[in-house]
Amino acid sequence: MSVTALQGEQYLIRRGYRRALREGQTAEIPAFECVDLQLIGGIFMPSVCRLQLCVPTLPELGRAPGTIAMGAQGPVGQLRDLISGWVFQNPQQEWSATAMAGALQTTRNKIRAMLFRQGDALTQLCRTQRLMRALFDSLLCDLEVTDLKVRLGWPDTSDLEASFQDWFGVSLQTVSRLREDSV
Repeated sequence: MSVTALQGEQYLIRRGYRRALREGQTAEIPAFECVDLQLIGGIFMPSVCRLQLCVPTLPELGRAPGTIAMGAQGPVGQLRDLISGWVFQNPQQEWSATAMAGALQTTRNKIRAMLFRQGDALTQLCRTQRLMRALFDSLLCDLEVTDLKVRLGWPDTSDLEASFQDWFGVSLQTVSRLREDSV
């Protein structure tokens, strides 16, 4: 993710350090890094910034055919980040180990084994990213739960509202009230 300061005062708090962002300055945040962003402004001097999600693509990862690129995190961490980004950007698609293996030109058993070594599972990554997308979409769009389920590719037999409540500790109705209050 990148954060670009456009106007006013912004502070980025990461790993316990607070850093002021100057107008026009962009800060790059690695995937899944916890940060706090403080926007200090008022009605006459608003604070404005641009957040942009950067999802790595296969060429950016430097992947040769039939392999998964090695990075600072190793292939497993990078695979987890890549899958998470794909699912977040396209939650409505049918995600499976077979589909991932086809996209990465490897076998589904290798995908599963690499994720297992890290303590991850494809189904859990997909569920987590769909719930994160539900949070973003419910903050940005006025959607009914049934429409949100379709947009996320959430199974009809599964309760999105209960899963959302369990994961975030708030209901979808609370999130929609937050959206309404900010408009």
